[in-house]
Amino acid sequence: MRQMRDGVAVASQTLSDLNAGQMQAQALMATGVVGQATIGAVRDTGMTVNDNPVVELDLQVTSPSVPAPYPVTHRQMINRLQVPQLQPGASVQVRIDPMNPHVLILG
Repeated sequence: MRQMRDGVAVASQTLSDLNAGQMQAQALMATGVVGQATIGAVRDTGMTVNDNPVVELDLQVTSPSVPAPYPVTHRQMINRLQVPQLQPGASVQVRIDPMNPHVLILG
């Protein structure tokens, strides 16, 4: 019984995190500063949402508001059809939170 209760708690927290992430993504698409990032590494987290993987990316970000490129480790759900495009060495557009340059989304 305890394992089931713990599993439900983890699932509830995961859904809560995803909902918060979706709200943050919408805000960044509307108000985020456009920047570029080079992918250094891609890791599968083992989680999927509607058959789309959640991945962790090591990025080297270039932003107009920060004088030098800086590293960010970022976790995001991506469309499974985008997986071949998100490989180490690829350059991607990002939207960066103007108040915290380490918060961003691909897009």
